[in-house]
Amino acid sequence: MIQREAYRFPVKLPVTFSGQRDGTGVLYDVSVKGCRIVSRTPLSVGHALSLLIYQGAGRAPITIATAEVRWAVALQCGLAFRSLDAEQPIRELIASRTS
Repeated sequence: MIQREAYRFPVKLPVTFSGQRDGTGVLYDVSVKGCRIVSRTPLSVGHALSLLIYQGAGRAPITIATAEVRWAVALQCGLAFRSLDAEQPIRELIASRTS
C-alpha cells in the first residue's frame, strides 16, 4: 500500500486543464499535495498541466498554475500540485467541505 504525504478528502468538482493536453473532467480526492481526476482526455505520466477547479455557487474557481501527472490508468489520473500558490486555496476548499 502506498503511504501518502497528505490525507485526501473526498470531493466531486468540475475541472478544466490546459498545458500538454487540454480538456475537462471531474476532480476527486483532493489534498494540499494533489488530487485524482477522471477525464475522457487521455493523459500520460509526466504531463504538465494548469488547472481550474470550479467550486460552484458564486465562488471563484481555484487556479493551480502547475500540476504533474504522477499516474494514469484508463480515464483516471493522479496529479501532484507543483505550484507554491496551490496550498492555501486548497486548504480553504477542504475547510469549506468539512465544516
